[in-house]
Amino acid sequence: MQIINTLTVLALVVMSFALIVAVPVLYASSEDSGRSNRLILLGGFAWIALVLLNWGMSFFVI
Repeated sequence: MQIINTLTVLALVVMSFALIVAVPVLYASSEDSGRSNRLILLGGFAWIALVLLNWGMSFFVI
């Protein structure tokens, strides 16, 4: 169970770094802003899901 918790934390860190880079780049690009906004929203939802998954996993790891 400890390994799964570590993997969820790693996924959360990787997603956070990806969003730190992707959000300013997507906002700066003027091409197809609707697609950029959808990608940012999808990334935000994925990040929230990883936070909740990590929170849920913390109950199983002592």
